[in-house]
Amino acid sequence: MQVAGTSPRRDRAGRVVRSLLLLAGVVVAPLTGSLAAQASAQADGDARSIAGRITRPDAAADRPVAGAWVTLHRVGPNAAGPVDSMRTGPDGRYAFRYRATGDTLAVYFVSTNRGGVNYFTPPVRERVVRDGVAELMVYDTSSALLPIAVRGRHVIVTAADTGSARRMILEAYELSNDGAVTRVAGTDGFTFEAPLPPGVDAVAPGQGDVSEDAIRVVGGRVRIDAPLSPGLRQFSFSYTVPVEAPLEILVETPVPVLEVLVEDARATASGAGLAPTDPVEIEGRPFKRFLAQDVAAAQTLRVVVPSDPMGGDRRMTVIVIGVAITLAAGLLFGIGRAWRQRAPRRPASGADAATRLALEVAALDERFATIAAPTDEERAVHAMTRSRLTERLAALLAKPGSVV
Repeated sequence: MQVAGTSPRRDRAGRVVRSLLLLAGVVVAPLTGSLAAQASAQADGDARSIAGRITRPDAAADRPVAGAWVTLHRVGPNAAGPVDSMRTGPDGRYAFRYRATGDTLAVYFVSTNRGGVNYFTPPVRERVVRDGVAELMVYDTSSALLPIAVRGRHVIVTAADTGSARRMILEAYELSNDGAVTRVAGTDGFTFEAPLPPGVDAVAPGQGDVSEDAIRVVGGRVRIDAPLSPGLRQFSFSYTVPVEAPLEILVETPVPVLEVLVEDARATASGAGLAPTDPVEIEGRPFKRFLAQDVAAAQTLRVVVPSDPMGGDRRMTVIVIGVAITLAAGLLFGIGRAWRQRAPRRPASGADAATRLALEVAALDERFATIAAPTDEERAVHAMTRSRLTERLAALLAKPGSVV
């Protein structure tokens, strides 16, 4: 995604704090106030419509996909499921007319499938939707070893709780499929893999564009078996390491931007061209920050934290990590979360999780609508955050036994 008026990537990377504050205020916003007022004021049974087109890329121009099966879905607090379906016409177009039912916070969106991969529009609540967000680009698939580039990698090293023998590490990757087909898992069983530090075998999937079920650990490596369509994708994961031992992480493939955040002002990070830059503060907690650009393959970064951890008793509150980086491919926003070390929680059911994500999208839009004159950066963060939530919702609904 290219945003008009962007500065060079070093300057954009330096604006992480503003993105952090904005994301912290948007992503975790409660569903109160204006949402409730709108819900009570909106009449049930409104006549609505959504019309768009399904296309696939071609050498000359986007080609319409005729005869594609398209489904209209509804997700709300009280129920979720398909509403209607049809096939696209010769021009790749579809048009649904429907009535809003049930809870007025429900959202609607359209899906289609090509080559076993599901594609979804963003959720909408508008009465009339034409083209734009209602258009879907689909791709052919291939299980060949198509290159998946790493455009950004972020390592967050948290402080250990007092008395704890381990600290938590969060890693976030920004991946790019620069081809024209979707890569699906072949005989090797994965579409992307990355190395883990020695001795790590328990990994907790994090937020991003990849379903938790699609992330696994094999032989000291974290693997994704989800399809990777053309464009940018983000995935994250966390693990714990001993407090006393230095952390050594392999940078296996070239990466344009490498970032390390360490929650200890006395810590050092070296290797892979890392250099200290201005520290950041997240949720009132200081992080020392190191950056490197155009890192070559087969580099090792090393993080050393003093053995006497800073701080007293603490609760590992949720940290929203927003990283704003301008790369040649466009503007990337990597969003991850760190949380205190705990036993794995049971995943929410498809219906519950889908409803929660749909309502997060609704809350996100409500918050953005209150900004009288949003800046380019605010628009970019809103668009990318909305896209992340939508793709997580799509991953949930694509699972066997999901609400659709």
